[in-house]
Amino acid sequence: MEKVIDIEERIPSMREQRRRKTNRKFVFILTVFVLALLLILYFRSPLSRIDKITVNGAVLHDASFYQEESGLLKDEPLWGFTAKEIEESLEGIDVVQSASVSRNWLRDVQIDISEWGTVAYLEESGRYRLLLKSGEVFSDDLLQPEEEAPILNGFSDSDQQKRMIDQLLEMEKEVYQLISEIIYTGTADHPDNVTAYMDDGNEVRGIIPTFAEQMKYYPEMVAQLNGYEKGIIDIEVGTFFIPYSEVYGSGEGEEEVDEQEEE
Repeated sequence: MEKVIDIEERIPSMREQRRRKTNRKFVFILTVFVLALLLILYFRSPLSRIDKITVNGAVLHDASFYQEESGLLKDEPLWGFTAKEIEESLEGIDVVQSASVSRNWLRDVQIDISEWGTVAYLEESGRYRLLLKSGEVFSDDLLQPEEEAPILNGFSDSDQQKRMIDQLLEMEKEVYQLISEIIYTGTADHPDNVTAYMDDGNEVRGIIPTFAEQMKYYPEMVAQLNGYEKGIIDIEVGTFFIPYSEVYGSGEGEEEVDEQEEE
C-alpha cells in the first residue's frame, strides 16, 4: 500500500523552492541592472574614447596621411567605427598592399600599413618616380634612387612600364641587383628593344618580352668571358658579346657567347 503524504508536510519544501527561485530571479535582474549601469557609465566616460592612434609601416606617405585617410580622430568613440571598413578604405590607396586596424589596451588604436615594394625608379627630366610592384607609379619630388632598384629611362608609355616591371619581378634577385639602369631604345620597327647598364660595367641589349628569361643566364655569360674586357652582350636574337674597344674603336668583330641551358 502506497504511503500517503500529507500536503502540510510538502508545504515547507515548496516554500523553500519558491524562495530559491525568487532569489535567483532577483540576482539575475540585479546583475543585468548593474551591467547596464556600468555600460552607461563607461560610454559616458573618457575611457570609451580614443586616446592615441599609432600608425606603423608608413614609408611612402607620412603616418599623419594614413591617420587622416582612416577618418579616426582622437577623443572620438573607441567603438564608433568598424575596423574592416577602415581597412578596405586604406587598401584603396595606390601604394597600400594591405592594412590592419585594431583596438589596443583600453583607449588606443593601431593601424598597420604594408606598402607595395619598389621594383624600379622612373627617371624623367632629373626627377624620379617610384614604379611599385603593383604597377602603380608614385611621385615625390624628394625621392632619390636607391642602389638596389634599377632606374628606367625613356619608358613614357604605361604599357611599356608595366611589361618591364613584370619582367623585373620574374628575375632572380642576384641578377636583378646587378642592373643599374634600363633605357628604352625601341623604334617603330623594333618597339620592344631595351638596353641595360650593369653594375659590373657591361651593357646588355635585349627585348622586353624575353628579358627576364635571357637575363637569368647573365652570371654564366660573364663567367665565360673570364676577365675579358667589358663590352656589349646582345641577347635580342641569340647571344653575342662585342668588346667596347670594337664598338667605339676601329674593330668590327664580335664574339658569340654560348647560352647556358637550364639543367
